[in-house]
Amino acid sequence: MADQIRVNGNQLSWGSIRLVLDTETFTGFTGISYADKRERVKAWGMGRHQAPRGRSSGKYTPDPVKLTGWKDSVQAFIAALAQRAPDQSSYGNVEFTISVLYSEPPLPPTQVLITGCVIVGQSSSEEEGADPLKEELEIDCMAIRRNGLTLFDNTELAPV
Repeated sequence: MADQIRVNGNQLSWGSIRLVLDTETFTGFTGISYADKRERVKAWGMGRHQAPRGRSSGKYTPDPVKLTGWKDSVQAFIAALAQRAPDQSSYGNVEFTISVLYSEPPLPPTQVLITGCVIVGQSSSEEEGADPLKEELEIDCMAIRRNGLTLFDNTELAPV
């Protein structure tokens, strides 16, 4: 299926995004970045051709997710996580799912599901000025699915 030809229509943009933590929508985030890769290695053997005989099935690695937002929104996000912890304090122990939803009619919606998430870092840097304060969360995840599609081999037991 080819992409749509569009003339003078709206493309996906920042206003098209919603971020959902399990079932709660958060709107005070100003940036999110995520990536994954599958390292596949070629295998060579003997022969005049010196061409690879094949490649490995690969190793899937999701990169850390970076979530940036206004200080009060980040605090609300971690407070929501802390409420799920047994001691209602240790938000770094709580595993969660992030849904990033992209919607701009008449384009079909896109959902990126980031699963098996835990917070592994939090940073803040304040400076004098008129800008509101921001914080950044670093999140370790187990898998990223884009519209249910995976970069990793999903034919057997898939990660969380």
